[in-house]
Amino acid sequence: MKRYHFLLIALVCFAPLSAQTLDSLLLSRNIFELIQSEGPYGNKVTITQSASLREAVQNQIVQNEFKRIPGFRIRIFSSNAQTARGASLTAKEVFESLFPGIPAYHKFENIDWRVTVGDFRTRSEAMKFHKEITSFSQYRAAVIVRETIEFPVL
Repeated sequence: MKRYHFLLIALVCFAPLSAQTLDSLLLSRNIFELIQSEGPYGNKVTITQSASLREAVQNQIVQNEFKRIPGFRIRIFSSNAQTARGASLTAKEVFESLFPGIPAYHKFENIDWRVTVGDFRTRSEAMKFHKEITSFSQYRAAVIVRETIEFPVL
């Protein structure tokens, strides 16, 4: 009897951990071609299905293409001064010239103009980049913030 209680508690506790999320490794890849491709030992899966099902899955992929996920960014600028808009645009342009492969985002939130950079899925990824940019004197006050991010390219 105790075994069933433990199993019930485990299912209730760990059920939220198995929530479905979109894996960016599969972003813009055809799942049917991926499944039917040859495996590492020469094994292969054959799928027999209607064209309407394949079309429905492709429509779902197109619909979810611009969805965002929770993640982390690094805030390099935040100000509410009268000249903050121009200063934030300058900060964004300077950052983009120093780090051309890292996306920078400029937005007005509450009373502040803010510039955040990067799309990091984990805090450890953000901390690694934060350590890199704080070597520049203008980014010593940069902080890691939790935000909704675009799917990062892997």
